[in-house]
Amino acid sequence: MFLGIRNTKNSTNQMKSKVSIVIVHWNTPDSLKRCLNVLKEHFDDLQIVVVDNASSEKPTFIKKDFTGVELIKNDINRGFAFACNQGLMRAKAEWVLFLNPDTEVTYENIIEIIRFSIDHNLDACSPEFIDSNYKKPLPSWRSFLVEFSPLHRLIPLNVFKTKTLFGGCLLAKKSSILSLGGWDERFFLWFEDSDLTYRLIKEKYNVGWAPVVIKHYGGESFRALKEPFKKHIFFLSMSIFAKKHFGFFGNLIITLIRWRFSRNNILPHISSGTSIVVPNMKADLLKAFLKKNEQFLSDLDEVIIVSSGITQEKFWEWKEKYPHFRIIFIEKNNGFASTVNIGFRVARSKWIGTVNDDVILTSEWVKKLLNCADVDTGSLNPIIHKTNGEIESCGIEVLDKGKALPITLSVTSTKKCMQVDATNAACVLYGHKALQEIGLFDEKFESYLEDIDLSLRIKRKNYKSIVSTEVGVTHIGQSTSISLHSKKQFLDFKNWILVIIKNWGVKNILIHFPSIFVERLRNISGILKNLFIF
Repeated sequence: MFLGIRNTKNSTNQMKSKVSIVIVHWNTPDSLKRCLNVLKEHFDDLQIVVVDNASSEKPTFIKKDFTGVELIKNDINRGFAFACNQGLMRAKAEWVLFLNPDTEVTYENIIEIIRFSIDHNLDACSPEFIDSNYKKPLPSWRSFLVEFSPLHRLIPLNVFKTKTLFGGCLLAKKSSILSLGGWDERFFLWFEDSDLTYRLIKEKYNVGWAPVVIKHYGGESFRALKEPFKKHIFFLSMSIFAKKHFGFFGNLIITLIRWRFSRNNILPHISSGTSIVVPNMKADLLKAFLKKNEQFLSDLDEVIIVSSGITQEKFWEWKEKYPHFRIIFIEKNNGFASTVNIGFRVARSKWIGTVNDDVILTSEWVKKLLNCADVDTGSLNPIIHKTNGEIESCGIEVLDKGKALPITLSVTSTKKCMQVDATNAACVLYGHKALQEIGLFDEKFESYLEDIDLSLRIKRKNYKSIVSTEVGVTHIGQSTSISLHSKKQFLDFKNWILVIIKNWGVKNILIHFPSIFVERLRNISGILKNLFIF
């Protein structure tokens, strides 16, 4: 243990091999080389792990010039938080220093920061900077309101006393970070350090700032990117932070702030591939899903698992077993729409889909679906089968009275791509362009009919919903919903009212009101029957 160590030559020797350094690199090889050169003579005392996030300017010099540095080479960029977790899993020391390659820090600086953390019983710590702009307030709706409104002319940000630890030079006890479930992978870039600071404080860990002055050159990885791209990611991450940590009023304030600068709902289109979100409530279902489908997920750009079923204690076991999957732990499941949207917001591909954890996929399912895609395609469905081989749906027909009928008619081999009213979210792909324009699932739906609502919004914007008859999947069905009993009937009733109000228009509601009213009475009858049975 470090506790009790003081500023002596002997203490420095005791600190050797007690820190692992994780450096996330993206397209700044000169900065990385400079950073490693500063530490080179102390490589015997340090474990250094460099995570290259699919750079076009790769750090090829590491193997030759910096023997002993561990290099993790990612084939795609899944974001800063994901890369930090990769490095964290390789770290062997009691302390881990997360370090940007454009941060100038010496071995002596590192020892001073560690010593300060020990002396003050800190679990996480950042140093001071020559440029004080890096010492930002821990975000709150009040701090955002001051920073991004004319109020900043009257109220200085330093009135907010609690500060965010700087992710570009952040020292932490490995055990503390592991216990929190690591860096939250729902953040692609920006606010992941604010989120980590927020969680450390919330869980009663001690955080602080060491009086060690270092220099940060600042944002070198992103100087080559256009301003709209950076603005897009920044305000999306701000929104993600608010959704995770703020209440209704705080989120309203952030929405108003964000609309002033950016109205984007998802990441910019970074990859031409496909991202798939798997929502999950029960770990055993996820385990079975991955066992059956891992081979059919291997050719995807990324797999994003959003789970309330994986406990924090088991999180790292899942990360070890599935190192290339983005795994997002959520404490509370707020329904299908909310869970899937968490994954959608961090998806990076041209096609973004969701697959239920009770679906069995087939070979080349994505490739076959995309054979039906064109520039006007908003969503794509396979044929969805029941476990007995019968067709559950070939898309969905939406009736004026407020009822959705699964299309189950046999299809001929000559009709490979069918246009339908709506697609079934048990297994579906959405176009990035359509989601960016139309928005994500409406989270007021919680679960059920959110796919109908999104399909109708897609249709109103003149995008097409298509079913490919060349690919089929099997939907086991009701693996989660069977436990909801009468709540499912209530959600059907409530959500149909939402669908109708949002998508029918006043004229159509008036024209079809008698049949709409009768159909809702049937919903109420179903609720009463379930209450009586259960």
